[in-house]
Amino acid sequence: MTRETVDFGIDLGTTNSAIAVSAGSDGTVVRNNLEMEYTPSAVYISKSGNVYVGKSARDRVEADPLNAHSEFKLQMGMRDKPRMFADSGRALAPEQLSAEVLKSLRADVQKKLGEAITAAVITVPAAFELDQCDATRRAATLAGLDFAPLVQEPTAAAWAYSAQASNVPSKCFWLVYDFGGGTFDAAVVQVQDGEFTVVNHAGDNFLGGKLIDWTIVDELLVPAVAADGSLPAFDRSHPRWRSNVAKLKVAAENAKIELSHSDFAEIAVEIADEDDRRFSFTYEMTRADVERLSLPLYRRSVELCRRALSERGLKAADIERVILVGGATMAPALRALLADPVDGLGIPLDHSLDPVTVVARGAAIFARTQRIPRDLTRRAVVSGHVRLDFQNQPTGRGSDPLVGGKAVEPVRDDWTGHTIEFVNNTHQPIWRSGQVPLTKAGTFTTRLLAAAQSNKFDIEFRTPAGTLVPTEPASTSYQRMNMEGGDSTLSHSVGVWLEGNEVKWILRKGAELPAVKRIVLESTVDVRRGAAAGLIRVPIVEGERPRADRNTVIGQLDIRPDQITRDVPAGSEIEVSITIDRSFTPHVDAFVPILDEEFDIEVELGRTGAPGVKELRRQCRALETQHDKLHAAGANPFLQEVQDLLVKIRHTLDSAEHNPDAPAAAQALIRTAESLLDKAEEAAELPQLLAEASQMRQWVADLNAEAGDQRSKQEAVEAQRKLDEAATAGDITVVTHQIEVLRKIGVDVLESTGELPAIRFNALKQHFSGSRDPRIQALIADGDKALVQGDNNRLTMIANELGRLVPPDRPVPDDSAPSTVRSRR
Repeated sequence: MTRETVDFGIDLGTTNSAIAVSAGSDGTVVRNNLEMEYTPSAVYISKSGNVYVGKSARDRVEADPLNAHSEFKLQMGMRDKPRMFADSGRALAPEQLSAEVLKSLRADVQKKLGEAITAAVITVPAAFELDQCDATRRAATLAGLDFAPLVQEPTAAAWAYSAQASNVPSKCFWLVYDFGGGTFDAAVVQVQDGEFTVVNHAGDNFLGGKLIDWTIVDELLVPAVAADGSLPAFDRSHPRWRSNVAKLKVAAENAKIELSHSDFAEIAVEIADEDDRRFSFTYEMTRADVERLSLPLYRRSVELCRRALSERGLKAADIERVILVGGATMAPALRALLADPVDGLGIPLDHSLDPVTVVARGAAIFARTQRIPRDLTRRAVVSGHVRLDFQNQPTGRGSDPLVGGKAVEPVRDDWTGHTIEFVNNTHQPIWRSGQVPLTKAGTFTTRLLAAAQSNKFDIEFRTPAGTLVPTEPASTSYQRMNMEGGDSTLSHSVGVWLEGNEVKWILRKGAELPAVKRIVLESTVDVRRGAAAGLIRVPIVEGERPRADRNTVIGQLDIRPDQITRDVPAGSEIEVSITIDRSFTPHVDAFVPILDEEFDIEVELGRTGAPGVKELRRQCRALETQHDKLHAAGANPFLQEVQDLLVKIRHTLDSAEHNPDAPAAAQALIRTAESLLDKAEEAAELPQLLAEASQMRQWVADLNAEAGDQRSKQEAVEAQRKLDEAATAGDITVVTHQIEVLRKIGVDVLESTGELPAIRFNALKQHFSGSRDPRIQALIADGDKALVQGDNNRLTMIANELGRLVPPDRPVPDDSAPSTVRSRR
């Protein structure tokens, strides 16, 4: 079977994965060889090197943790985090493990449908960064999927619900609440006139169902094992208990699922002591236990939902429904919390589609809208057949879609007189488009009648003599959709790290894709041809934080002296352009006008893993010291949140021995704590800055009272208004900027009074007070005379001359500088 459109969608999950196929406006899950709708995302490699994926591998995770692995999705994009398989001696990177899961899903399709698919849409969390998306694409390639568009998981869920949506208001908002196995996403979806678009999201790559499992292990099961008496020294941080902890983790997950529909669940696990003596551990867990431990995590998800809404200026009353996605959303306590208008969201919940498979089904529906590239579908055309390359959208909401394409035959370049006709044989009566003439180049366009949801049109291609000629394909199809999805949106902002640890954002979070934008910067150092040092460094970062070093570096351009054909002085323009396509693939380049040369900035989408636990503990202690110092200095609105984060960081690091995601999760928490401490330091500096602002306001007010005009007075009022707003908000950046605005107003007033030349001259005279340079001494003497005579024109000329003799404040070339560009002045 040759498909025009991709049709297959894959939910590549942390815990479980699924594949679905769309034959119309809906998606159907393809069951695996165990007749299950989903396959555990687990890989086992035997001593002989055989690879097993799915339930058999998942069962091995607890029995043989040195040779079986799961929950590797969150390490996608990390270059140095392979999982080891001890008996076979193999080591697989996260994308290689994901590729094995994808191969297994492809094999299920081969067995059930008889197709060896080479194209599928793959879902990613909305909170995934660009390098994680790139790793997902690499996994697809390794699995034999030559074309694998990416779609974010909340968007896929919206596609699934759009297919069965009825009586939807013409304008409304949905909130997709996606609590997966390893990640959480809250996505705001705007529905307008039959089209839906994700307009904002908030997420956490380390908040998911597995975190509930580990909390159960830490808070209930490990203490119960230690109290049982057989293993009094039992502690999950010690590697000798690896197998026991793995068994408890699986038991916790299974019991949690069972408690979604019952009040009690018994855990029975065989564990071993230090001498490998085995005994049975049993524990009766209640739904109340799980609800108590899960509630703080549920509340974190609610806060992310509220943030996603508030960033768009929306309230709960503006949302028509909350779409529940992910197995964790089947928990009664979570649903009760979300429905609560005080502690939760108070928005109607929609779980009419299976939360476990809805993402795969939605991905398949989206895949129905994606044509397989011609390069992948082309094969040797049968002699006497004509190949047709269609270029129209295969889906839409209209009943009279436009179809268009081109006839291709290697030996023909003139198609004059040929016709093409589209016939819908299932329509009653049979519908025909009429014979549509081809242009000389072989192109054609016409309108079709799409009376049903799914429409197939057979093709009748005729020569000028009226002879029918077979075509490939022999038919084309069009699927009418209830709703259509809009463009993908960017999950994280992308920009340039500037000198001074600032960021110039190029594309902001929420930008519609594909997106293209250019900014103009300037260099901050001299780079001389053939010199031993000096470089133009342009780092590209991804994130949202104002301090550059708090974001993720995803690429960097270094232009060194041996790469240039002429000197590039400080202040030279650097034009940086970035393009990101619909599947989140970025391309960045920099154009240097003085060199008339363009440089590609290699976007190295593959982060190094988080530092080791020892280094992360050191960073945590440094944060504690900084926190305590600020706390001793007085009350600060950010310090309580930092204190809570420090507790989470320590707890997360304690779990690192058995949770491979723990270092990355701790690093993410550390970055958040660092940003909060940045704000805390700014809050501590704010009183001193406001005192400076008060002095500046008074200086400007005095100048305006004495010599200001109406314009300068109005500008001062506006600057003071913005200063007051920034002071109330505690925004130190805006406060600093408005101080400079007031300073400029004062300087302009001084200039209008004629006093500025004297002020400038006296400042330069003081600067050169120790100089013995005859030129400088002569200029100072001449300036003194002009000052006495009140000759401001002469004094201005002298000040300008002295100003040119001040050595330029250019930094010494330093190859270790994180950035050597700044915003254009």
